[in-house]
Amino acid sequence: MKIGIITFHASFNYGSMLQAWAMQTYLEQQGHEVWIVNYRSLVQRLTYHKPLDFHNVENGLSSCKRLLLYPASIKPLYKKWHCFDDFLHKELHLTQEFHTVEEMKRTYFDFDLLICGSDQIWNTNAPDSDEAYYGNWFKGRKISYAASFGQYPEKIDMNFVGQQLHNFQAIAVREEKTKGAIVEAGLAKEIEVVCDPTILLKASDYDQLTTEAPLVDGKYIFFYTPVGLPFEYFAIVNRIAEQTGLEVITEKAYYPKDLKKFGHIHEYLPTGPREFLNLVKNATLVCGGSFHLQVFSILFHKDFYCINGDKDARSNNLLKKCGLGDRIISLDTPNEMTKNAISNWQTVENRLHHEAKASQDWLLKQLMA
Repeated sequence: MKIGIITFHASFNYGSMLQAWAMQTYLEQQGHEVWIVNYRSLVQRLTYHKPLDFHNVENGLSSCKRLLLYPASIKPLYKKWHCFDDFLHKELHLTQEFHTVEEMKRTYFDFDLLICGSDQIWNTNAPDSDEAYYGNWFKGRKISYAASFGQYPEKIDMNFVGQQLHNFQAIAVREEKTKGAIVEAGLAKEIEVVCDPTILLKASDYDQLTTEAPLVDGKYIFFYTPVGLPFEYFAIVNRIAEQTGLEVITEKAYYPKDLKKFGHIHEYLPTGPREFLNLVKNATLVCGGSFHLQVFSILFHKDFYCINGDKDARSNNLLKKCGLGDRIISLDTPNEMTKNAISNWQTVENRLHHEAKASQDWLLKQLMA
């Protein structure tokens, strides 16, 4: 079968690219030919721009600030951008590039099936989410897999969703809250909740993406939290470093002036999806507020802490299903370093396998329909 996927494959963040690769890889393992629809809207291209970009006022101002205040960061950030761009073009099987929905409507796609998802493709508050991710430009059979409204389904424009959400053979979403919002709005009744595509694969499947040798010598804490989250995250991991005697390695995404406030946090070299996997896999401890950071910590059997996991619906759902709710550090009542190392990995793995198996069964059923 020839299968197309439309998702946030070109968002330059680790989770988006790795979930796209995981979906592509799992379907190929089942014997299918897989293509990712290379839709890159103007908004998305401007959002994930090179370190120096003057195509609009906002990016131009940011670039000027970087030139004036942080000139030493420009070369490493270019290297990081190229790490993502290299992964995008070498690891993902892309169609020709499309910039508008109208371009796709005028194109004939010979897919037997289109899959919309995974990721927050239906989050109407995300700047790069639009009608393209509902697949209404495609004339054939389509399903969704692990599509998401993001952390706050209550803020979604359900009128817009209602105008787009039709002609699906089957709908599967990533969180119970996303399902609840669709059902409550009366847009669909039969909704499945499935796991993120990264969980469909085994840990060993990711070995082909990264080098076996650690990128960082010795023991370390790997910290990653998407840019824009509060300084409490830095303070928490810095205290954990003080208590464990381990230094913290993080990817190059934060302003140097911010990191200087925390003596145990150090930037690593430019990091793309391959390097991200290596840094998680070889860490002594992992800490942060990213859903996919938790996923790969579990897959690689790494001790970890999930900051603010009590508020993040995705992380909370995953950790509870794996029996790892105690790995959450709440920002309301910080309680870091009160937990023992994870010792019941076999139980965790069994639960994760059960979660993955149910999702695999649902997906395979749709492929055979």
